[in-house]
Amino acid sequence: MNRRSLLLGAGAVGLTAAVGGAAIAVAAPEDTEAGRRPQPLLTWELTGGFVPAGWNALRAPRLAAYDDGTLIADAARRLKIGQGTLRSLRNHATAVLRDPANTRRRPGAPMIADVPSTVFTLRANGRRSRAQFEGLEETRPDRAYPPASYSLLDHLAQLRDRTLKSGSPFHPDAVRLIAVLLDASQPPQQPTVVEPWPAGVPVPHLRRDEFVAQLDLRDRPARALLRAVPRPDPTRWPVFATADGNRFQVNHRFLLPHE
Repeated sequence: MNRRSLLLGAGAVGLTAAVGGAAIAVAAPEDTEAGRRPQPLLTWELTGGFVPAGWNALRAPRLAAYDDGTLIADAARRLKIGQGTLRSLRNHATAVLRDPANTRRRPGAPMIADVPSTVFTLRANGRRSRAQFEGLEETRPDRAYPPASYSLLDHLAQLRDRTLKSGSPFHPDAVRLIAVLLDASQPPQQPTVVEPWPAGVPVPHLRRDEFVAQLDLRDRPARALLRAVPRPDPTRWPVFATADGNRFQVNHRFLLPHE
């Protein structure tokens, strides 16, 4: 069985390596080239871990906070908060992420295999800071990181929960298409309905030895995909066949304003 079959068979489970060792903190001047779209003040993301093929591309930030007070959770719901609440979040994140001591893993703290890394990215006062923590949520009982890091996690989790509970749906005409090429040499693991590739949706192009593709679609192509796959669902990947006979498992998520 080849590598692709190992990744796509039996639920399409594959291994995406998480960043090991100590957390990393970076401070750099803000990227002004990205200013054409509203840039987030703060994002909370998960990356890596033992995940299905294409999952990292599908995984949306758990929370994105923008300068106008807009919060977007899981690229699914949005909420507007006051400037005082936003200022409190910015000050808290700045205090935690600008202090390198808050990103250092406790010597001797146990390692947990195959868990995702938590990434916080802050843009404030003309500078950009990024900190990455391996298994931040999973290591809380072991106090692997300083209390300040868990405090910031709790602050963001409270705002995310509030957004998911009382926010409005976030449904822009902008989506990220993720397509996983099925191995034609392997029989399907279970009966699968295969439909023609949706009209109006560009077919992703894969380079040699690639089997996961990603396309950001806006306006008419995005609406065409949403007609074919109305709701993002990480547990359900419809299968579509292209004119040349390739079969793709397909999913999508909504794009955030800065993407």
